[in-house]
Amino acid sequence: PVVVQGTVVGAPTAGGAAAAPHPMAASSYNHNTSSTNYVQANFDANADFVKGEKQPKRCNDMAFAILFYAHLAVMAWVAATYVPIMSNNMAEEYGGYAGGDRRMMEAPVGTAFRSLAALFHRTISKAGERDLQDNNDNGEDVDYGDVAFIMVVTGMVGLVISAGTLTFMMMFAQVLIKVALIFNIVVSLAMGIAGILSGVIPMAIMGFLSFAWTACYARVVWPRIPFAAQNLITATTAVKKNLGLTAVSFSSLGVMLGWSLWWAASFTSAMFVTSGCDAAGVCEREANGLVVFLFLVSFYWTHQVIKNTVHCTVAGTVGTWWFAPHEASSCCSSAVRDSWIRSVTTSFGSICFGSLIVAIIQATKEIVRQMREQDDGILLCCAECLIGCLEALAEYFNKWAFVYVGLYGYSFIDSGKNVMTLFKTRGWTTIITDNLVGSVLAMLSVGVGLITGLIGILLASMKGLGAEFSGGAFAVGFIVGLVLTSVLMSVVESATNTVIVCFAESPAEFEQNHPGLSRAMRETWRQAWPVEFRY
Repeated sequence: PVVVQGTVVGAPTAGGAAAAPHPMAASSYNHNTSSTNYVQANFDANADFVKGEKQPKRCNDMAFAILFYAHLAVMAWVAATYVPIMSNNMAEEYGGYAGGDRRMMEAPVGTAFRSLAALFHRTISKAGERDLQDNNDNGEDVDYGDVAFIMVVTGMVGLVISAGTLTFMMMFAQVLIKVALIFNIVVSLAMGIAGILSGVIPMAIMGFLSFAWTACYARVVWPRIPFAAQNLITATTAVKKNLGLTAVSFSSLGVMLGWSLWWAASFTSAMFVTSGCDAAGVCEREANGLVVFLFLVSFYWTHQVIKNTVHCTVAGTVGTWWFAPHEASSCCSSAVRDSWIRSVTTSFGSICFGSLIVAIIQATKEIVRQMREQDDGILLCCAECLIGCLEALAEYFNKWAFVYVGLYGYSFIDSGKNVMTLFKTRGWTTIITDNLVGSVLAMLSVGVGLITGLIGILLASMKGLGAEFSGGAFAVGFIVGLVLTSVLMSVVESATNTVIVCFAESPAEFEQNHPGLSRAMRETWRQAWPVEFRY
C-alpha cells in the first residue's frame, strides 16, 4: 500500500488490482471501482519510477536547521549589543537641544531610514516626499490616526474580498485565465505605445518585444486553458476544505513583519556603531562589505524559510486531502496541524537548506545591483542578468522540491531528484513550465489592491482630508489589499503545485477519493495534451 501522511490508502497490488481503500474514506465516498482500476492500470503501464512514501520520522538536513538557529542567536546578540549603544549615542548627542526628548526618539528612526536608504537606494515615492514637504511647509501635519484607520478598514475589506475570490475563481477559472493572458498583451502594447509617444525608445522596444512574446505565448497555451483551470479549481477546493491554511499564511505575514523590524534594528545599529556614524548619518568609515553581505543573506534566508514553511504546510495538507480526505475536510483539520508541525520540526532542516541557496543568490544579486548603480558597466549588467537567471532556476527547483518535502518528508536533495524524475518520466517537463495560474493569482491580487485603494480614497474623503491626501490614501489602501490578497493567493499557488505533483504520481487515488474532480481533470488533460495523456 501507499502510505501518505501516516495513513494507508488504496494502492495497486502486484497483480494490478486496487487494494482496499482506507475504511473511513470508503464510508465517505462512493467509489467507481471500474474507473479506478482503469486509471491505475494505465498508470502502472507507464510507471518507471518509485512512488513517494511517507518517510520515517527523523530530522532531515539537521545541520542547516542548527545553522539557521545559530544565525538567529547571532542576530539577537547583535541587536542586544549594538541597539543600546546607538541609543545612548543618540541621547548624548541630542540631550542638550531644546525639545531633546522628542529628537532623541526621532533620531534613531531617522538614522535607520537613512542607512537603509543608503544601502538599498530605494525611494518609494519622490512625489510623495514632495507632497509631504509641501504639507509641512503649510503647517499641515499628517494625522497618523487617520492613516491607521484607513489601514484597518481597507485591511478588513481586503480580507473579505480576497476570501470571496476563492469561490469566484472556482466559478470563472477559465474566464479569469483568458482575461489574464489578454491583460498581459494589452499592458505590453500600451507600454510600447507609451514609449513612442514619450520618445523613450528603449521603453518602446521592450514594450513591443514583450507584446510579441505575450501574444505568441497566449496563442500557444490557449488550448491548455481548460486543464490549467481545472488545476485551479481542484486546488481551490482543497484550500476551501482546509481554511486553516489561510490562518497559517496570514500568521507568517506577521512573523515576516516582526523579522523585518528585528533585522532593521540589528543592521542599522551594527552599521552605526562599527562605521563610527553620528546622528546625522555621517560615518567615519565605510561599512565592511562582507558584513553587509552576511546581513543580506540573513534577511533573505529568514524570509525564504518563513515562506517555504507555509509552502510545505500547504503541500502536506493538500496531499492528505488527496489521499485521505476524511482527515482534511474541516477548517482546523488535523491535516493542517500535523503538516505545520512536520514543517517546523522534522522537515525544517530541508526547508532551511533550500532557502539558504536562494538567499545567497539573492544577496549576491543585491550586491551586484549596488555596484551597478556606482559603475554601470556592461560586465556588471551581464553579471546581474546571469544571477537573476540563477535565482529564477533555484526558486523554480525549490517550488517543486518542497512539495515532496511537505508530502512525504524526504530530504531536500532527494525531494528535488524524485519530483524531477517524476515529471521527466511522465513527459511533463513542458507541462509544468506553464504559468497560467500564476498570472491569474497576480491579476486578482492587483485587482483587490485597486478596489481597496479606491476605498482608501473614499475613507479619506469621509474623514474630511484634503485632496492632497488622496494619493497617499490610495497607496495605503492599495498596498494593504495587495499584500493581504497575495498572501492568500500564495496558498492557492502552493496548492496548485501540489495538485500537479499528486496528479502526475497518483491519479488512481484521486479517482477513488474525488471522482468528479478526477474525471474533469483527465478530460481537460486529454484535450490539452493528447500525446502526453496516458491514464
